[in-house]
Amino acid sequence: MNPSQPNPTRPVRAVPVAPRQRWWAKHVVDKDPAHPRLVLRWGRILTAIALVGLAGYLSLATALWGYYSIYRKIPGVNWVDVAILPRFPRVQAAIGASYYADARTLWDKKQFVPAIFTARAAVGKSPGNLEARLFLAGCWQQAGRPNEAIRTLTDGIAFSAEDTRLQGMVVGLCLETSHFKDLLKILREDFPTHGVHLLDGKNRVYQMAEVRALLETSGAAEADRVAASYPGLKDAPSAAPLFAGIDWELGRHDAAVARIRTALERQPGDPGLLDADVDMALRAGHTDDARAAANRFLTAFPNLLSAQLKFLDAHGSRQGADSRLWTAECARFLSQYRHQPDALAQLSSLAASQGWPDLAFLLYQNSLQENLTGFPFAIYYAGSLVKSGKLAEADAVWRDLSLRNQPQIASAAYIAAMVDWGTGRVSEAMQAIDQLRRENADDPHRRRVIEGVFRSFGYTQLADQFAKGHS
Repeated sequence: MNPSQPNPTRPVRAVPVAPRQRWWAKHVVDKDPAHPRLVLRWGRILTAIALVGLAGYLSLATALWGYYSIYRKIPGVNWVDVAILPRFPRVQAAIGASYYADARTLWDKKQFVPAIFTARAAVGKSPGNLEARLFLAGCWQQAGRPNEAIRTLTDGIAFSAEDTRLQGMVVGLCLETSHFKDLLKILREDFPTHGVHLLDGKNRVYQMAEVRALLETSGAAEADRVAASYPGLKDAPSAAPLFAGIDWELGRHDAAVARIRTALERQPGDPGLLDADVDMALRAGHTDDARAAANRFLTAFPNLLSAQLKFLDAHGSRQGADSRLWTAECARFLSQYRHQPDALAQLSSLAASQGWPDLAFLLYQNSLQENLTGFPFAIYYAGSLVKSGKLAEADAVWRDLSLRNQPQIASAAYIAAMVDWGTGRVSEAMQAIDQLRRENADDPHRRRVIEGVFRSFGYTQLADQFAKGHS
């Protein structure tokens, strides 16, 4: 070894310095070859994400709770109900209850449109709130929108099918507004779909409702057939007026009168039977019996609207002794119901069917002065002129209405048909009949009503022509 030569030095390997560690990652130095490698701390990352998400969710829940309970001041909204999703329907129920209370307050203040919209919001927030649903249906009914009222109630069947209030209101409303096809669907499909069978057992009210709907849509024979499937229904006194009407349409006139008399013997003070007794006597042309029955009815129920109307109908000749009695009762009626448009409309309808143009004109003028719905009263006035044979006056009134209310009078095309027919405009009358056929092709009840109007007004040829299109 030469000492004069320097010793060879070994190369020094540089050891990489690991970067500073992070909470979300760490660097691992591999040995061969030596270089750092980044490794994510997924456990910490996911935990952090979960904590941030939870904090954000709780913040949003708190903000939403503050919005409802502090800003909107809706009672009954709890923070835990907002934060825990399965409990959130309780928040919706609280909001719906608040809207319902606001809607009632608005309605009491006679702010009807805002009340209806608020009630709709209440039902939308809480579909199971039956009180709000019944209130909304009642509002629609009072606003003259029966279709909306029925739809509101039928939508509630999915939530409250077993509630007797909903059952009674939807069935009663369909009967009152002549929605007989809807009634049959409700009784036979909607309620049974949700496990409620209203037609089973001995519930006479709903069985009678079905029979009445069948009478109006399918005829007396079908109604009589279905009624026979309910044992004891025909013998119930409360069902006597209904089955008397079926007997009458089937040509069993004596049986119809006898059915009412038998039921009255069992329940002599029943207002429905007393009403039917007057009606059957009038149908049979027994005017003396009708007067006597109407006197009994009015004596038993002096302030009942139907009793007063039946009394005026029975004494409708307005001749001899009838004149004094009719005038006195009519004056009392007008005084009692002068601010009730529904009652006045029923009296005006009676005036049209009986041919009392003086009374119909008085009611029409009163409707204008009292800011009532004047147009239907004008139709009743025109109808009374037709019924009384004053066709020239009816033609003038109808032409005047046509000039001012052309879109609206389309709903009373049967009046136009009778006016045209009576004044010799046969082709125009037949055009009106064709229009009525098209408009009522899917409404058997409406067809029955129109045909009945033609016959009761003495226009049997028009009734026959109208019926031909649906035979």
